Amino acid sequence: MRRNAGLRSEVLLTLTLLMGAALLFGGVLLLRLSEKSLLEQRVVQLNALTQTLGMAMSQAHAGVSLEKSELMQRLPQELGVAGWWIYDRNLELLHSDVNGDLKPFTQPRLQQAKLLQDLQREISFPSLLDLSGSPQTFAHYAVPLLEENRFRGILEIHFSLDDIRYRLLFSQKVIFAYVVCYGIVLVLIGYYLLQRNVISPARNLLKATEAVGRGSLETRLPVAGPQEIASLADAYNKMVEALQQSRNETQSHIDMLQKTNLELKQARDELIRSEKLASVGQLAAGLAHELGNPLAALIGYLEILKNRLSADDSEIVSCSLTEAERIDFLVRELLDFSRPSSDCIEELDPVEILRDTVGLLQRQGALDTIKVIDRLPDESDAVRMSRHKLQQLYVNLLLNAVHACSGEGAVTLSADNIEGSLSIQIEDSGCGIEPEELDKIFEPFYTSKKSGEGTGLGLAICHRIVDEAGGKISVDSKVSVGSLFRIDLPVV
Repeated sequence: MRRNAGLRSEVLLTLTLLMGAALLFGGVLLLRLSEKSLLEQRVVQLNALTQTLGMAMSQAHAGVSLEKSELMQRLPQELGVAGWWIYDRNLELLHSDVNGDLKPFTQPRLQQAKLLQDLQREISFPSLLDLSGSPQTFAHYAVPLLEENRFRGILEIHFSLDDIRYRLLFSQKVIFAYVVCYGIVLVLIGYYLLQRNVISPARNLLKATEAVGRGSLETRLPVAGPQEIASLADAYNKMVEALQQSRNETQSHIDMLQKTNLELKQARDELIRSEKLASVGQLAAGLAHELGNPLAALIGYLEILKNRLSADDSEIVSCSLTEAERIDFLVRELLDFSRPSSDCIEELDPVEILRDTVGLLQRQGALDTIKVIDRLPDESDAVRMSRHKLQQLYVNLLLNAVHACSGEGAVTLSADNIEGSLSIQIEDSGCGIEPEELDKIFEPFYTSKKSGEGTGLGLAICHRIVDEAGGKISVDSKVSVGSLFRIDLPVV
């Protein structure tokens, strides 16, 4: 593929050609004017000189022949005449003095001078292009010699114009050298101005546009230089600013769409969880109802049987009674999970309720194996929800933290007001939760505990309580580091 010439090369070449042509034209014009002026001056001088010689020859004293005139003998030495001829009244050649191969006027031309009794001349000078050759450069004159208005003869003189040719040839060389030197200076100055005012800004613009093509919109051009270049740089800066603003707006829309998509996903997950909770609630209600009555009767019969049997036999009944009571606890927990909330909604201080719940569990000995670190504020904004549900929420989370610590560790309690909501954190230093389990821990009947150690309903109940209060519950956890449960409740 043919590569186009650069802007600098084209402009520099064009500038050089235009400068050279302009300077050369000026030099030729100057030479032509000089040639014309020199020739005109020389012709005027030679006209006057020839007429003066003719008059002087005509007034020569009687008895002196024309060919022996002292004036004619001195012509070559004094006036630089290349040759001369003297004719009598019959146009017969009397005498001549010629340097080189010079030809006189023809007889018809001499007859014309005799008849008209006027000066005849012939000028030969080459054009400017032929100065350096060997052209003929002369001025040839024929002047009638009159004595008292009587024709006496003709004086024919040949003048050389080589001195003018040499002067013009020298001037031609000087002007050519001047054209070259001055042209180089002008081209260099033009190149510098072109480089500073056009090429450098054009290169900067090219680099900036290439940066835009790569996705970078940080480059700005200085608004300086000639008006057109400054306007171009200003237009580029405005274009980049508009592109950057458009990109920012597009990115904002993308972020908004991503946020909306995330919210839709969360809403879908919440809907699925709610449907699952509703299904589980219906199943749990039916199952608990069917098991509750027989189980109550079974526990009553075991109590009666325990009191009637001997000590050795009553041990077996006691074990059976313990397991039956455990089943009864599970049934009641199912009923609590499935039963619609009908507790009284009131304005509560969540921090105060949390401290009361911690005290309750400490009195029961449930928190004896861990250290509780209280970083709660003295008071907080109130929330609207059921006291019983809020306390149940705290109990479930605290007991989960105790289980995660495996008999040792610490639980840290803290709270913050964040943009119209109260954020309560319950953090433990326990075993943590595997990353793949974080999305499942709030689902009903999902548990990471060993078989028989949990029902999988505790965190599901916590999620439902917080959701009914219009809040959110989330968890951050690292394996072997601990878990942080965050409860965000809207304040009154």
